[in-house]
Amino acid sequence: MATISEFKQLFDTFLRENKCPTGEIVKKKYYFPVNQLKTIYTSMLTTTNIQWSQFQQMLTNYVENLDFCYYSWECFSLIVQNLNTDKTNVYMFTNLLGFIKIPTEKNEDDKLLFKNNKRPQFKYNSEQLKSWVTVVWDDMKPFMLSNIKVRREMLTLLIEKMQMHLNNPLVTADFLMDSLDTPGPIAILGLQGIFILVKDYNLECPNIYGKLYNFFTTDMFNYRYKTRLFYLADIFLRSTHLPELLVAAFVKRMARLSLVAPPTDIQIMAAFIGNLLIRHPPLKVLIQSDSVVGSDPYIFEEKDPLKSNALNSSLWELVSLKQHILPRVGKSVNFLFKKLPQVEWDMSELLDESYESMIDEEYKTDFQKVSLTYEKPVSFSVPLSNHMDDLWTLDD
Repeated sequence: MATISEFKQLFDTFLRENKCPTGEIVKKKYYFPVNQLKTIYTSMLTTTNIQWSQFQQMLTNYVENLDFCYYSWECFSLIVQNLNTDKTNVYMFTNLLGFIKIPTEKNEDDKLLFKNNKRPQFKYNSEQLKSWVTVVWDDMKPFMLSNIKVRREMLTLLIEKMQMHLNNPLVTADFLMDSLDTPGPIAILGLQGIFILVKDYNLECPNIYGKLYNFFTTDMFNYRYKTRLFYLADIFLRSTHLPELLVAAFVKRMARLSLVAPPTDIQIMAAFIGNLLIRHPPLKVLIQSDSVVGSDPYIFEEKDPLKSNALNSSLWELVSLKQHILPRVGKSVNFLFKKLPQVEWDMSELLDESYESMIDEEYKTDFQKVSLTYEKPVSFSVPLSNHMDDLWTLDD
């Protein structure tokens, strides 16, 4: 079990390799002590008495160097092949994968930890790097299938940095589609991964709108990646060529959920509904200022948006929210009953809003002052117009 001082010695020995290399120097190849770095990483994964934050501090000065990050992924591709949950900390490994960036290309101002003018210079090989990243992704699949926490972390890494660096990003499609059927944050991360494949790699995804529609339930308000879901839904529904029957289902779904949504989410959904109505003007017929509903034909429990009968309904839910207890929420809903603008609402600011920011805004709002005492008090006695004497008897 290694200590912090022992790790510092390992890093010092690692750095001395620049001036005094102990490994074999191959002609026309950039010298980097991969085996020593791999030993350091392996020791990190098998040590239980040191926190990740302490390792993070040790690595901070090294991750600024292009060659360090580049060859770290070679180390990861070697380590992952022998990764064992009984002997190594898989969570620590996902932390390392997230902390060490994947270099995109070599620039003149990039720092190099083992630069030496007497030896061959560093050459960035994108295909080699992709092969290392692909090995890491493929060999981590068994851990993702057996541990939901590892799966969530690896999905986040896939979306944020790994997907574009795989040999063939489309091979992740099946895994991402399976993730859509896992309730909670994993499904939202899977949806974002599918969106990247559709947008950048021309993936044809059947029934993606049906799956997106079923994300909008009362459980979504507790999701960790709730704002990411709104962002993705806005992008998926941005086309003006979508069937009105489909868009009406999303509009009605959000209107119904707004009845039980937190105030911040009501504002987001109101802006979302407004944007959809701007993109599809014929759907404005759903808004009726004096909407009175005897029975609503909309089928909330229907999984298929095209069969929800939303186009025959109305947005009576929004009428009830016009008098919301929070003025800001009521104002955001009232805008929908006026003439809609030509330009869509910017949802980016609403996605970042929280309860704290909403409360701060309410504190800054100026309200009309109302006089509660309309007779100027002249003493501590009861005012003349007070009927207290008629209603109460005060004993001495």
